[in-house]
Amino acid sequence: MTVKRYRLRIPGPIDLEPEVLSFMSAPLIAHYGHDWVEIYTETVTLLKQVWQTKEASVFLMPGPGSVGMEAAIASLSGDTHQLLVLTNGFFGDRWVTIARAYSSRVSVLESTWGRAFDVDAVEQALKRDREIKVVIMVHGETSTGVLNPLREIGALCERYGAVLVADMVATLGGTEIAFDDWQIGIGVSATQKCLECPPGLAPVAVSPRAWEAIERSKGPGWFVNLRTWQHFAREWADWHPHPVTMPTGLTQALRFSLHNILEEGLSQRWARHWEIAALVRNALKNLGFELFVPDDREAMNTVTAAKGHPKLPAAALIHALKEKHQILIGGGLEKLAGQIFRIGHMGPTATRDAIVPTLLAIEDVLRSVGIAVEPGQGLRAPMPVMGS
Repeated sequence: MTVKRYRLRIPGPIDLEPEVLSFMSAPLIAHYGHDWVEIYTETVTLLKQVWQTKEASVFLMPGPGSVGMEAAIASLSGDTHQLLVLTNGFFGDRWVTIARAYSSRVSVLESTWGRAFDVDAVEQALKRDREIKVVIMVHGETSTGVLNPLREIGALCERYGAVLVADMVATLGGTEIAFDDWQIGIGVSATQKCLECPPGLAPVAVSPRAWEAIERSKGPGWFVNLRTWQHFAREWADWHPHPVTMPTGLTQALRFSLHNILEEGLSQRWARHWEIAALVRNALKNLGFELFVPDDREAMNTVTAAKGHPKLPAAALIHALKEKHQILIGGGLEKLAGQIFRIGHMGPTATRDAIVPTLLAIEDVLRSVGIAVEPGQGLRAPMPVMGS
């Protein structure tokens, strides 16, 4: 069967540069020994620079971002610590499911889907229950396009003596993150989004303070327990600094992409993602769509969600873009299924060359159902100034 080639404008995985993909077909190399340790160590060092941390331990866990999420929970749970999970979307709910699979001491603070978490509400939860020692949150909630206040919640956790665990799967490499300065305890990401690689690796960063909490816990597991990864990183550092066989081609691809990310410059990269997000949001509003995240200050730089047009349901738009223009965008998840569509703009797809054709294709679909739209109408909206 021939697999059709589509342009990926979903919230990940993304279209990749040929140089990155070339590593996936390169000859296999051994996942141990001096040469491999040099590659692995360099990749970890580059990740620390992207995370902006000098203090954290960083591991590359084979698997999707969810394996990193589970590792964080498994390492901190065992009913030793009271966990507070913040959820305002599908992936926040996933954190709740994982946490409850490992611990009976889980509190949940829910908020409206499509709105960022209120920092005062989080502080009130920490005041009410001083037993809370771990706070778990999603930075960029890709199910809705919301960017939650990671920096402010990190400061709260520092004040109340809690370890902050953050899902950065859709933000690391595309949105400002300062791991050490923002008092983050454990950060979890994945390679298939802003890190510009195929899926298959879950980078995990662990602060010294988080290690103290992990050592006090009695969390279960071997592969998904970070104590195992720390043991191999220390005791087998000179030839096999990880407990399992690593995907060597993918690791080399990640090393290559991290060099590109740092060569571009982190601040320039964050600005590029912000500008493309603003372009997409303005264009959709100008074409008559209602954005699912109404406040621009709460919107992600890497994913934009919008409700279906009054004359064009979200599912119909998704279908038409796929069949007529060979462009894939995402739909809604869970209770948002059929109600919204989601456009990913991260890494190589956070450029005008990638996004403008998608916006023009949306205009074409609107015209095809009888909606009066002039060519380029979505691109005529005035652009806001970054930081305003």
